[in-house]
Amino acid sequence: MRKLILILLILLTACNSTKRIFGEQEVRLIEHFDMHFINVIVNDHKIKLLIDTGASKSILDISQAEDIGFSYAMLSKDQYVGIGGVQDIYVVYDYKIDRIFVSFLGADLSEVREHMEENGVTIHGILGSDFMERHNCKIDFKKNILYFNGN
Repeated sequence: MRKLILILLILLTACNSTKRIFGEQEVRLIEHFDMHFINVIVNDHKIKLLIDTGASKSILDISQAEDIGFSYAMLSKDQYVGIGGVQDIYVVYDYKIDRIFVSFLGADLSEVREHMEENGVTIHGILGSDFMERHNCKIDFKKNILYFNGN
């Protein structure tokens, strides 16, 4: 009987832990000039990502690779058209992101970053619709919360 109770307690604890890891999660949004951002930790550095549901890919700014501590390599000769104009695209690797998983590509976002800094915000990348779709994201603009599935 004791073994059965112990097994049930272990199973209940595992179910609750799994729900926390793989269930719905939330991240507080930062609003500035009608734009929304999230803070995340990448390689032990607190960085800010612009929420851009119109961007097809999530991107880290390769001009900040040394500061954040990630590596990148040319993906192909193809270029990407986006918020920063026409850009070369890079594969980003050697990064660890806390709390959420984002599969980043890389691009030089220097011009975008400089424009954002003129408006009082420093960004390090973009959280795009690839993340939103993969994690079934919902944004509550009234509460400024991004809800997503952790798996």
